[in-house]
Amino acid sequence: MHNISRRTFLKAAAATGTAVAAAPLLMNFTTYSKEAAQAPLVKVPSVCNGCSTSCGLFAYVKNGRLWKVEGNPIAMKNVGTLCARAHGVAADVYGLDRVHQPMKRVGEGKFEPISWEQAYKEIGDKLAKIVDKHTGNSVVWLCHGGKETYASYLLDEIGSSNYITHYSTCFNSKTNAWDRMVGAQPVPDFTRSRYMLFCGRNYGGAIVPAAMNQLTKAKERGAKIIVVDPRLCELAKIADEWIPIRPGTDLAFYLGLAHTLVSESIYNGAFVREYCDGFEEFWAANRHFTAEKASEICGIPAGKIRQIARDLAKYAPAAFLDPGYHGLHNHYVSSTQIAQANVIVNALIGNFYQHGGLLPAASVKFGALPKAKRLQPEKGPRIDGAGVNGEYPTVETSRGIAQIMPDLIEKGKLKALFVYHFNPLRTAPDPEHQKKIVNAELVVSIPLDWNETSYHVAHYILPEHHYLERNEAPKSLSGNIAHDHPQVVMRTAAIKPVHDTKDLLDILKGITKAMNIDDLYPFTVEDETEAYLKPLGITKGRLQEVGCIEFAPTVKPGFPWISGKPACNTVTGKIEFSIGAFKLHGRQGVPTWIPPLVSPKGDDEFRLIHGKQPWHSHAMTSNSPYLMAMSKSYNGSWLWINKARADKLGIRNGDTVTVEAQVASKTGSRPVSKQIPAKVTEMLHPDCVWLPSGYGNFSPKARTGYQQGINYNDFAPCRVEPLSGGCMVQEVIVKVRKGGK
Repeated sequence: MHNISRRTFLKAAAATGTAVAAAPLLMNFTTYSKEAAQAPLVKVPSVCNGCSTSCGLFAYVKNGRLWKVEGNPIAMKNVGTLCARAHGVAADVYGLDRVHQPMKRVGEGKFEPISWEQAYKEIGDKLAKIVDKHTGNSVVWLCHGGKETYASYLLDEIGSSNYITHYSTCFNSKTNAWDRMVGAQPVPDFTRSRYMLFCGRNYGGAIVPAAMNQLTKAKERGAKIIVVDPRLCELAKIADEWIPIRPGTDLAFYLGLAHTLVSESIYNGAFVREYCDGFEEFWAANRHFTAEKASEICGIPAGKIRQIARDLAKYAPAAFLDPGYHGLHNHYVSSTQIAQANVIVNALIGNFYQHGGLLPAASVKFGALPKAKRLQPEKGPRIDGAGVNGEYPTVETSRGIAQIMPDLIEKGKLKALFVYHFNPLRTAPDPEHQKKIVNAELVVSIPLDWNETSYHVAHYILPEHHYLERNEAPKSLSGNIAHDHPQVVMRTAAIKPVHDTKDLLDILKGITKAMNIDDLYPFTVEDETEAYLKPLGITKGRLQEVGCIEFAPTVKPGFPWISGKPACNTVTGKIEFSIGAFKLHGRQGVPTWIPPLVSPKGDDEFRLIHGKQPWHSHAMTSNSPYLMAMSKSYNGSWLWINKARADKLGIRNGDTVTVEAQVASKTGSRPVSKQIPAKVTEMLHPDCVWLPSGYGNFSPKARTGYQQGINYNDFAPCRVEPLSGGCMVQEVIVKVRKGGK
């Protein structure tokens, strides 16, 4: 046994946080390990960053290192449970492929490490010159979403309107339609519903842990769960009935439901008359769209469509058509109309603001930091065209259009791009097109690891702390599922930074200081926290102690009224069946049938669709060793194909197949061909093939996920759905054949 010196022990102990005040002068490693084992276990509350659900958790730390994470039993999204993603993402704090310090591109695929001071100076100098020469409106902040306040300080100071989120690659059709028609984003009440219809919504794959728990209990008490989906998804496995629908035809199904409700006079006429506007316009446009016509299009028997409509009416108001999320609200030319029709079906059964139906999300009103008035330049119109007359006037300006950055660079509109917590090269369509982002004058990526955007297009990489290494201001925990009580959670640093990384606030302070912008961020996270919590009557210490605080209920059934009138946050104060802004810009205000842009025709042609798996959050988690090990165990990256169609093509389970498509662009089209093993199954509609969304990584520095599987975006051209700005990535036809290259 080798002895170690006190000096060596002190250095090791300092690195791990071990107490050393009483350490002996000479110690062997056996003694050291015993000392380390006796160190206290520290429990730190935080908020998971494995997806956008924001589950509450506790991190357990020993000797300054993460030991494990557990769910917070109070937090309404997970109620003490955590999914696989939470554990995998927590372990990524020690991931081998994290970016360790600021990096500067010096060639294709070549980077040199630089100091934070050098990074701030060079980025600050370049950004200042771009703003001086091209105005601040040539600068874009592109992000997943969140921390809008920090970005807005910078954008306001330089005169940029261009805050853009990932929503146009996710579910912006839903937010656009529901905000305009309802004035809110209500959530389903699983715990009190008696009949639940889910279309393209998979709570078992895109996991909200508490949702699956509530749905299971709802079924045990007799509630009916119906899943309409081209694939037998995870949620469908617990459903009373799975109804496979021809992909791309959900709008026809919804219109068939609405027609049955109205034509059979089983809709809630009193609710529609008092709380809705535009019913006559909708019915005039759709009175001939019968269940039989819907059936011809979507493949669901007309009798089944009528039965579902009758059951919705029978169990209403404790029934709903789930508002949906990613599955239908980005992928088709009709995605906006799908969202509109969803609102209308729910309104026809009168379930808004009713127990068992759709309820508003509970919320609290935070305080705010005082913001000093500054002399700032006037902003120009958004360069992505969102909300701009003559371009995309009805796209939400709070979301923008994420997939068109290369086009804006080519047009000379975009000169400097900041990409925060987002990876457009992997999660936006046509990665070869997205690679042209590198042609901007300045591209700064603020990631955790070596994602594709950082490796292929960033000029500078400024690594952010892992979520377990950083403190953040409190946030309201709400959405996805009904919960009457508002909750507040807060992300708290559990361990010291493993690498030379920083949090976003400090990064922006450094850049703006280098631009000679004084005191743009004259506050700390602690200042924010104190200001946010002040009106709530709770302290930072109390919130840090319990991790999640629940308040008295704010959600009560009953339609909102003010001064004796309906008071939705819409133009009329009512639920609006027709969107006036659409009509103002020459579009139809009510949803009517719109066929898909493309449809499969040949024996080897399929519509390409995709979805989440329970252990991955799209490409965000696909470099996690633990989660990728699960993918290997479950053959998770394989392409799903219907057995009858596979038999005709001579494809057997596990065979390698080639997936091919022509990807269109402004300069023509190019062939794309990828190979992948096939999962042959009867659990998929024959018109389509299905890919899980979390694979196909092509950053060689993200070694675990590198070249594992293929990705649906490889086959999708870069397009914009005109009403809401979506990508329409399931308007893609691929050919599938047995064998490799």
